[in-house]
Amino acid sequence: MQVILRQDVANLGQTGDIVGVADGYANNYLVPRGLAMRATRGAVRDAQAMRAARRKREARTLGEAEELKARLEECPVVVPVMAGEDGTLYGSVGNTVVAEALTDQLGVTVDRRRMPMERPLKRLGAHEVDVRLHPELSATLTVEVVRAQ
Repeated sequence: MQVILRQDVANLGQTGDIVGVADGYANNYLVPRGLAMRATRGAVRDAQAMRAARRKREARTLGEAEELKARLEECPVVVPVMAGEDGTLYGSVGNTVVAEALTDQLGVTVDRRRMPMERPLKRLGAHEVDVRLHPELSATLTVEVVRAQ
């Protein structure tokens, strides 16, 4: 079945895209939740308008993301934690802790899911964390994990 996405759906497409999906997926999940609508002739015209609005929004957010990238890369974020004598942390520093530190120290709110970390940080020192700010733009944030006083 052909459907038009009303919202971005992970691993499927973005707003305004016309995609082919299984009938059950469309009828039982996408359409009832308002994520998609059936592709009819009139709806295809609406999809073109959605795509045009998405392009305008992405162009505007790309400029904002570039400004945010410069701000994130200019100064490190310091995360104080409890650690042993050998520099091993008593816990770990994950993307949630880094997102909270960003908000506290720089006043920048970044969703933790935009900081995919292979594994949490478990040692003292400076670490680099990638932050996806836009589909076309990422920033490298320096996180300094220091011993708490």
